Amino acid sequence: MSEQDTLDNINDLIIEKKSSKEEKEAAKNVENWAKYAFENNKEYHIMIFNDEKPLAYINNNYNDITVEFLTYNGGNLFIYLSLVYDKFNMEISFKEDRDEPFPNNDLFLSQVNSIYEDDLVNIQNELVFKLSGNTNIFETTFDKKNNKSKTEAKKTKVNVSHNFIRRPQNYKDYEYLLDYKNILKPEFLDLK
Repeated sequence: MSEQDTLDNINDLIIEKKSSKEEKEAAKNVENWAKYAFENNKEYHIMIFNDEKPLAYINNNYNDITVEFLTYNGGNLFIYLSLVYDKFNMEISFKEDRDEPFPNNDLFLSQVNSIYEDDLVNIQNELVFKLSGNTNIFETTFDKKNNKSKTEAKKTKVNVSHNFIRRPQNYKDYEYLLDYKNILKPEFLDLK
């Protein structure tokens, strides 16, 4: 996607019709938009590369930050893992209709999605964490040969004290969120 396409998407999808002069000025350049969006808790996107290959796609929006890890599978770009970090206590947001940041303004790892695919199956695991430690686990297996899907749902309790992580300090401060092997605990996901 070209820089102009990106700017067009920012203007069409993120900036509201009655945008301020400041927003319009920031949206003339993708880096300026990212700086502005970070400082004003507006949505922006970053693609991280490693040796010119896409490594991760990051969506920083008002409520959360989603990090999607990318690889190539059969010549196509494929998301094999995504991590969702909430900026606010969503339980309070839903119950009281207000945004309550976490202590120290930290993020909370609220969801982990892993995807495995080969010629025979597509397996998706989704873990959804609550502050109480209650965790919902959904495993969906799609058998490509038989064109059948099966979903199993489980509940468990985990220690979520490790789910808190600092917020990025600036609009490019995401490298530490790419270290998923140190972020995810063994009880969350088996990452051999």
